[in-house]
Amino acid sequence: MCTLPRAPGIHWKQNANFTVVINPGSGPGPDALPDANYTREIPKLASYDNVRLLGYVPTTWAKRNISAVRRDIETYAAWPTNSSNPKLAVRGIFFDETPQQYDADALSYLQGLTSFVKSLSGLGPDNFIVHNPGAVPDSRYMSSADSTVVFEAAYDTFNERNGAEQFNVLPKSDRDRGQLCIVIHSVPDEVEGSKLRDLVKKLRKTADEIFLTHLSTDYYANFGDRWGEFVDWMDK
Repeated sequence: MCTLPRAPGIHWKQNANFTVVINPGSGPGPDALPDANYTREIPKLASYDNVRLLGYVPTTWAKRNISAVRRDIETYAAWPTNSSNPKLAVRGIFFDETPQQYDADALSYLQGLTSFVKSLSGLGPDNFIVHNPGAVPDSRYMSSADSTVVFEAAYDTFNERNGAEQFNVLPKSDRDRGQLCIVIHSVPDEVEGSKLRDLVKKLRKTADEIFLTHLSTDYYANFGDRWGEFVDWMDK
């Protein structure tokens, strides 16, 4: 996954699929449409067959006022109509800060949002939903999302948690690679070449969607020097 600016490599890596999270202002922003930078670039990204755009919406661990969350979702869904441009659109929602520990109210909260997203034609045809708890969540949450981020942290933290072995706690029923995502930032510079290849291969045994960056700051707004190399390995 990646965020704006437009990801280099998308146009020439047709064997790799990209999930691009659109985040104008910790959500869609206060206005009916995002600023000119987004209204210009989103249709360009949407023109690629190997790109899925998702709108960013925080849930604050399922504690955020659900009416505010629904307003954010509705704002994204209305972009094509409000702009009179069907290409100014996202095809689903990236729910950030979803809970890890089970709570019946939180599950009901997320299930309600899933139903809401799936009902909106402005988020179609995919109406795709990602949950980001940042770690392996209680398995009862998994069915409410099409994909779940089971790790989001620095490279050192990944290793401190026993690397890919930490994902062994996932029930076998929840180990569909196509429904899992891993995000690792602050990868050391020396992890390149065969070391980067081996890391990508290891992660792909668990998750279909992977984001790796050597950047340690602003890593969701920029691309590091080894972004192209990472995309190359994902393309193989």
